[in-house]
Amino acid sequence: MQDKAAEYLLALMPFYHKHIVRTGYGITGIQAAQYRVLGVLMKAGTLPMSEIGRRLYISKPYMTALIDTLIKDGLVERTPDLTDRRVINISITEQGKKHLKQSITLYKNDLKDLLSTLDEHDLEELCSSLVSLKAILGKIP
Repeated sequence: MQDKAAEYLLALMPFYHKHIVRTGYGITGIQAAQYRVLGVLMKAGTLPMSEIGRRLYISKPYMTALIDTLIKDGLVERTPDLTDRRVINISITEQGKKHLKQSITLYKNDLKDLLSTLDEHDLEELCSSLVSLKAILGKIP
């Protein structure tokens, strides 16, 4: 049964990338990976760069490039760790929070347009399924 569940989840990925992510760059001009970094920081707060990379399965060299771009754009900032000077923490700026919230609104509107082709019954079934899916996936540590 785990095999079948894994296959179904993987089968959703092309749809997700084609209709939700759409391209390598978001509708507001930054890469999808950069949105993922901002999302992690928004939810978790300040984190070491290595921890962000671990959570998102991003290599250290790519993390450095992502963070450098986000810093250049004023969306995140580096801060030294007070307990370990070898560690550099990353935190989202107010501008980064604002950018992420605006982007989420734009993506949500895009999704609403995408879903507008479905009838009421399909939308109810989709919502019910997504509630169940979220609850089930929320059990995974």
